[in-house]
Amino acid sequence: MKLISLNTWGGCLFESLITFIKDNAKNTDFFCFQEILHTPDSSMDVQTPNHHLFSEVTNILPDFTGFFAAAQDNYESITNGPSEATLGLAIFVKKKYVINDKGDFFINNQRNSFVPPDYATMPNNLSYIQLNIGGKHLTICNVYGAACPVNKLDSPDRILQSQKILNFVLSQPGEKIIAGDFNLLPNTKSIYMFEENGFHNLIKDFNIFTTRGSTIKKLKPELGTGEYGWQEFADYTFVSSGVKTIEFLVPDLPISDHLPMILEFKI
Repeated sequence: MKLISLNTWGGCLFESLITFIKDNAKNTDFFCFQEILHTPDSSMDVQTPNHHLFSEVTNILPDFTGFFAAAQDNYESITNGPSEATLGLAIFVKKKYVINDKGDFFINNQRNSFVPPDYATMPNNLSYIQLNIGGKHLTICNVYGAACPVNKLDSPDRILQSQKILNFVLSQPGEKIIAGDFNLLPNTKSIYMFEENGFHNLIKDFNIFTTRGSTIKKLKPELGTGEYGWQEFADYTFVSSGVKTIEFLVPDLPISDHLPMILEFKI
């Protein structure tokens, strides 16, 4: 089986992102997307396809069922002004799989808590699906973690965020995959907490040296001159001990300001 996790940057690099998803659809079972925008089809504007990213991806993945988990309505940061776009998470699952349960919950702040321009008020949620693979229970979690403080270091909210995730996954039977944009650097307690609870950190295990890549450096060179310089890490994939990793790749592709994490596995 194959799972791809990616922060889509709200579809800012729309054409290359869509091409990547199309190219990988045939041999992928699960897509976990963060920073995805969704607007009702009744207000579609062909000039702003990224505002309707969930619908656009749904249209190119006819063999998948998509689940959208809303976080912030009328999201203005990516759309640069008032809009009907809702920011959230999306999981797409090949239709051959039977979903036993799905849902989401907030790990930082609450639905529609964003008070611009204070990004510490942004809501952050986790969405999940649960299914049986060959009689074995599997929970897949899609995470978008708090972006503040921007140093990507530990804070009380981030420690609590990790604990909320762990409280959920440790209460579930079977195997677990936790993937997404955690907005954290590797040497933080917020990351160590997963390792201490028996999860394999594939970013560490496979010696991945960046999850941000070269595209953001080309498009936003000014970010490297800030107080914290280039922060090469944000995204992680954690797996429980019963998930056998066959291959784990983080290719440097110009599809977002983050890189895709591609996991081939079996349980």
